[in-house]
Amino acid sequence: MGHPSVISRTPLLRVLAPYVAGILLHEVCPRWWPPLALIALAVIGGWVLGRISSATPSRRLRMRPYLALPLLVVALALGWLAAVIHHPPVLDAELRHSGNRVGQILDLDHTDFSTRLTVRLLDVPSATMPCRVLVTTRGCDYTLSPGDVITWPADLEPIRSRGNPDEMDYVSYMLHDQGIRYCQHLPGRDVQVLGRSPSLSTRMAALRRGLASNVYATSLSAEAQRLVVTLLLGQRGAIDPETRQQFSTAGVAHVLALSGLHVGLVALMLWWLLFPLDYIGLRRLRLVITLAAVGLFACFTGLSPSVVRSTVMTGTVLVAMALYRRSDPFNALLLAALAILVWSPSAIFGVGFQLSFVTVGSLLLVNRLPVAAIRTPYRWANYLISLVVASLTALLATLALTAHYFHTVSTLSVVTNVLVLPAMPLLMVLGALTVLTAAAGLQWSLLQGALDGLSGYVSRAIGWVNAIPHAYAGGVYVSTTAVVLYFVVLALVIGWFYSRRRRCLIGAAVALALLAGHSLWVDAHTRRQGLVIFNSPTATPLLYYHDGEAMVWVPDEAAEAVDSAAFVRSYSGFLARHGIRRLRFVDNAADGTATLRLGGARFEPPRVYVPGRRLVVASSRSPKTAPGDTVRMENVDDLIVTRTCHGRVAAWGQRYRFGRVILSGALHDASKQISECDSLHIHYHDLSASGAIELP
Repeated sequence: MGHPSVISRTPLLRVLAPYVAGILLHEVCPRWWPPLALIALAVIGGWVLGRISSATPSRRLRMRPYLALPLLVVALALGWLAAVIHHPPVLDAELRHSGNRVGQILDLDHTDFSTRLTVRLLDVPSATMPCRVLVTTRGCDYTLSPGDVITWPADLEPIRSRGNPDEMDYVSYMLHDQGIRYCQHLPGRDVQVLGRSPSLSTRMAALRRGLASNVYATSLSAEAQRLVVTLLLGQRGAIDPETRQQFSTAGVAHVLALSGLHVGLVALMLWWLLFPLDYIGLRRLRLVITLAAVGLFACFTGLSPSVVRSTVMTGTVLVAMALYRRSDPFNALLLAALAILVWSPSAIFGVGFQLSFVTVGSLLLVNRLPVAAIRTPYRWANYLISLVVASLTALLATLALTAHYFHTVSTLSVVTNVLVLPAMPLLMVLGALTVLTAAAGLQWSLLQGALDGLSGYVSRAIGWVNAIPHAYAGGVYVSTTAVVLYFVVLALVIGWFYSRRRRCLIGAAVALALLAGHSLWVDAHTRRQGLVIFNSPTATPLLYYHDGEAMVWVPDEAAEAVDSAAFVRSYSGFLARHGIRRLRFVDNAADGTATLRLGGARFEPPRVYVPGRRLVVASSRSPKTAPGDTVRMENVDDLIVTRTCHGRVAAWGQRYRFGRVILSGALHDASKQISECDSLHIHYHDLSASGAIELP
């Protein structure tokens, strides 16, 4: 007898695969009637197949492979229909722009100059999903909290991407990951609190914020505080971008996300603490309490995909133990994926969902291969071998995804995981004790000292690895097509390990050749020289690139305020796509005397000269004309108006003869400049409305 097929060992795959295909079809045709029509056709087809196959036993045997088709079609239609139901509703112009809206604050986040509110509208009827909007206020209001019912004058606009080349699709991210289609920015005084209507999610959010405040009030180091709040309370914004970047380049960014490590630790701790129940015949009660605690932990931390995945898998194992049944981890993984996608179909587009399930799925597949069965007489050596194999598997499985989303590949992630992962369980236990003692108003110096030392070790280990030459490769660009081809190669290679069929290797070689050809085609069709004026809400960055080098000028920022690391993070996709490895920044403190040259272009503030085009920047640093001075008109192609420019366009026309005005995306209100350009019949380009400009 042959080995059972993958489909027979994982029956949930027959449902999950078409269900995912239905979600993807919704992106092509977001209508409700096609899935209903498919369900009707599947019912009719199933009835016909049943009548045909019931004639004789031999015909039933021949028709058996086709009897699963109606089930596949129904699963596809249900995925399509679920995506339709969970899609954020579209509001008409009257609801978006007239009267006051009333909503409940689901979550909020404070920045230096504004408050970011995720609000569920209460006065907008919706037949499917509740309508969520993003409201940002000028100025921080620390009196607001999740669960507050607020009202404000409505002027909702669809969320738009900034229009910068090779940037993240912000519209798709907000729509799929946050379920938000509209946003509004308004003064903080326009938001009025009507009362409170807390729900379970808002109560949990308030509880997390309260516990985080208690941790911040301890004498722990700032580094340890942020790590504890991130690991145990799910406060993703607690880690600053620089620290998160260091974890990412070292290949251990996954430890900052709540995942199976956290859920497994909670389950194990409770399972051990409740062992006396076994001695009085209450083993099932022990399992039920552990399962309930794991579910409560998932709700408390915000139900992220990785936590839900771990909770469902842990729950499957516990239920199987309670019923004295064997559980298959791969089926448990598929059940977790199906549960998440039924609850939130758009989760499939999230990077957290993709990384979580790809990593765990690859670990489960490799665990069944002979290489995972390597054992030695020494327990510590076996642990080290399993850790290295798991780290290598996770690295290869997520290589294309991390390069696609983050444009960074860690080459020494195995070393970092060996150094950091053994310390994480102890760090989480100490962190949990710190959260509990801080909530009780206690200060335990010995506990806090141990936690400071452990977090310091983790930070130093990551710093050591990042300091090694070529520890990571930055500026890596991988397209969506390349990601798909990469996973086709991996699937065929793993299929060969299981089946030893030569056609798997041949298919992998063909897919690898297609991957190489696609990468060469993308590289050949990428421009190597040009000027880009980016659309940014805070500044007006100008970048000229030529053969892997670039000059950057941010004219409306002080010299000491230009953050090169933040610039690289903001435009990492563009830099990776064009192979830009070296950046030189124009010194704003040079008072117009500094000049940068590159590939036939030069930056001489306030002027920029590129081959075939001249630009001048109107900012507070631009030269001014004293009364009575003779002004010599200067011909330029474009006048760039930044947020620090206080003069009128007509006044600049007395000094420069320009053909177009480029309005910065950082202007708080460009209506005056637009009206002036219209009255003077001057062509203009508004970066905030039309996106970035690319000049050859």
